[in-house]
Amino acid sequence: MNIEISKIKTILNCPKKFWYESKEDGKYYQENLTKDIIKYGGVLKHAELGIEIFGIKIWATGVEINVTDDEIIVISKRNGKRLYKYHYYEAALYGYVFSKESNKKVKVIFKSNFYEQEIPWENYVDFAILMVKNLSEEEEPKPRVNSECKFCPYSSKCLKYFVENGSLEIIRGVGKKNIEKLKSIGIKTLKDVVKNKEKIESFLGVQKGLKIWAQAKAFLDEKPVLIKEMPKLKEGIFFDIESYIDFHYLFGILFENKYIPFIAREKATEKDAFIRLLIFFSENEMPIYHYHTYEPNQFKKLLKKYSLNSKLVERFLDIYSIFTSHLAVPVLSYSLKPLASYFGYNWRTKLNGMKALRKFEDYLYTKDENILDEILIYNEDDVRATKLLWEILKSYY
Repeated sequence: MNIEISKIKTILNCPKKFWYESKEDGKYYQENLTKDIIKYGGVLKHAELGIEIFGIKIWATGVEINVTDDEIIVISKRNGKRLYKYHYYEAALYGYVFSKESNKKVKVIFKSNFYEQEIPWENYVDFAILMVKNLSEEEEPKPRVNSECKFCPYSSKCLKYFVENGSLEIIRGVGKKNIEKLKSIGIKTLKDVVKNKEKIESFLGVQKGLKIWAQAKAFLDEKPVLIKEMPKLKEGIFFDIESYIDFHYLFGILFENKYIPFIAREKATEKDAFIRLLIFFSENEMPIYHYHTYEPNQFKKLLKKYSLNSKLVERFLDIYSIFTSHLAVPVLSYSLKPLASYFGYNWRTKLNGMKALRKFEDYLYTKDENILDEILIYNEDDVRATKLLWEILKSYY
């Protein structure tokens, strides 16, 4: 069993997902170099170091180390605005792993654009080690609905369990309060929901009740259920952004079934890539389809950042919003990957948003164009998947 320390949040939120991931063999190429740096001193941007305890191999990956004669500084670069409890357990295991390799003092620093904080990792190490010990003694955990489901590649494996148990928690948007309300009137399972459509609409409101009923029916029938009449959708451009910590490095579009990337290989060229994108969009009046709110929000921020005026954002149409308002699908998450996968789309890489960010960081460090090519394939798949969902919506006219 392997544990990557960066996945502590997963261990706490969803032991089932962690159990699946721990069975996969990781590939670690920097361990020997990391040990040399620890021994002789220096800086390594992408350190990898593993130790075994309780029959589990714990891996520190994706961290920077700065080593002197008597000190190891471990730097974990983050994207968020604040630290959470699980970060302290993560820091504790980083400190523990590096302290076992050397007698040098170990400092652990978490750093983002919003904060830089040294973590007193020794204060949290006992609990972190106990958590690893408990994992070593556990049988296969049962699934549970949690925040990890949204982007989990294993969610389809858990879905059968939830449906067989009639779990109301898998109904999108129902919320804990509404579940308690439904249970108070004797509606405790998915079958109860489907049998009591009018009662639920009266109790929760027609619109909310209809969506909840349709979602439950989709799970039980194992097929999509139309919620209301589908709007007419015109031919358009499909758009997706990939971002690094402090700039957007890729604006990918699909136009007339051709993938066109606008790339910023460094922060200084972001403006140029964005202006080229604006020019391209200005050459026609087609709708610009995207998935969820990230693209229009970042588009507006870039216009403001570079003091540019444009009404292009008025052409943006969100496929996610149309889907969630008009069609109930038997999936645990309406995120792009699980939803498009349900309808048959297959991604050609194993990347996701966070892995793509780390890959781009590797590209900045190595300038290896093969890394960038992999990210381009991932981004192309995202826009093609968005188009597939657009086609699905059109099929329900």
